Amino acid sequence: MAVQEPEARQSYLVFACGSSWYAVPAESAAEVVTFPELTRVPGAPAHLLGVFAHRGEVIPVVDMGLLVGGVSQGSRRAVLVRLPRGTLALTASTVAGVSPVTGTLEPLGPTGVHVHLRGPAKSGPRDVAVIDPEGLFDHLSQGT
Repeated sequence: MAVQEPEARQSYLVFACGSSWYAVPAESAAEVVTFPELTRVPGAPAHLLGVFAHRGEVIPVVDMGLLVGGVSQGSRRAVLVRLPRGTLALTASTVAGVSPVTGTLEPLGPTGVHVHLRGPAKSGPRDVAVIDPEGLFDHLSQGT
């Protein structure tokens, strides 16, 4: 796979879940919310914390720490990532804001969720994993 540089004019919403930093294309990041008590989804994987209703839409909350193989940070905040097929809430302990990201956008792993995380990349002094929102949506839709 060829090394692909992000477009300099593209902006990303940069946020952390615990000690790991992520970036999602700003045009996909709808807002940052504090989510209410969640409704559990029976039989869902551990990283799917539950769902909540927001502006007439049922939104699943994905714990980024658990999803990438770490630990849950217990955050009540999330970045809403809006795609044509639906919206995901990705947990966030800190939101740094919108900024450019530099680096290569190669998959950070050969399988699982890491295929949809790109890097190595930087946002200012931070090492970030750039999220491919469409790929992540597909991955999560498969129930893994």
